[in-house]
Amino acid sequence: MSRIQVLVSDLGKVLLPFEVERVWQALNPHFGVTHEEARDVVQALFRETRFGAGGVDGPVFYQHMVERSGLRLPFDAFCVAWSDMFWEDEAVIGLIAAAPVAKRYILSNTNDIHWAFIRERYAHVLAKFDTVLASHELKLEKPDAAIYEWVIRDSGFPPEAHLFIDDISANVEGARAVGMDAILHTDSESLWREFVVRGLATDAQRPEATEVVVATPPDRAIWAPLDEEGK
Repeated sequence: MSRIQVLVSDLGKVLLPFEVERVWQALNPHFGVTHEEARDVVQALFRETRFGAGGVDGPVFYQHMVERSGLRLPFDAFCVAWSDMFWEDEAVIGLIAAAPVAKRYILSNTNDIHWAFIRERYAHVLAKFDTVLASHELKLEKPDAAIYEWVIRDSGFPPEAHLFIDDISANVEGARAVGMDAILHTDSESLWREFVVRGLATDAQRPEATEVVVATPPDRAIWAPLDEEGK
């Protein structure tokens, strides 16, 4: 029997890969500034408003966007353009859903607008988890130690009984720092191998195909990229 009793998974680029270029392609024709200026506005607003930690809600963030970038899109259309960039990694979802553990958590750094979109379009994915946690609702973001400690308290299991999965190294190190086991996610094949080692998957569950995670370049991000210290 595996010592792991709780799986804690990131959402974006683990369960739901995404391509941020889709967002820029949808939004760029509607800005009143250049793409480079719009990118700087978006990243600055993320940092200033703490949108990912619930500092403001979607309508307020949108209004700042309109004022700072000359955005010419109604709010509802902006929400779709801002969010319609995800798809499912069925191999990863299947491995996590089938793992013999007591509890499954999603722990996502996200925001008000993305979360509403995901809860509607991907409700069937979220339903496979016992608890789904969003940074803007917790008012905490990875890799803050407090967000992992929140999960540990909620699960009722010791830190070492948790396995955290994320595609960002700073978030993985944050989980390890509080005593969780952790995997830096790159693809479903590698995840399967890590699961087998921990007694969470069998040889028969090896994915038939794998999708490799491609990191978003900092200059293309629609969030404030982490610095070298993961802040």
